[in-house]
Amino acid sequence: MGVKQISVTMPDLLFDVTKEYSEEYGYRNVQELILDMLRKKVVMENVERYREIEERMEKGEGKRLNQKEALKYIKEL
Repeated sequence: MGVKQISVTMPDLLFDVTKEYSEEYGYRNVQELILDMLRKKVVMENVERYREIEERMEKGEGKRLNQKEALKYIKEL
């Protein structure tokens, strides 16, 4: 697994409160907090998307897809 470096620009006040938050909740630094937040955001949105798809399928909404079509559909959401 590779690693990419990015640069984030934010207002001073937001950085200060983010740094305080990260220290208060045991993060080693702001970067670790941001990574944790992104992981949670991505995972939660994927879970919500999959639930929505399952609900539609249970209701019989939409056309029937084979496995390949279903994977493509999910990736495009």
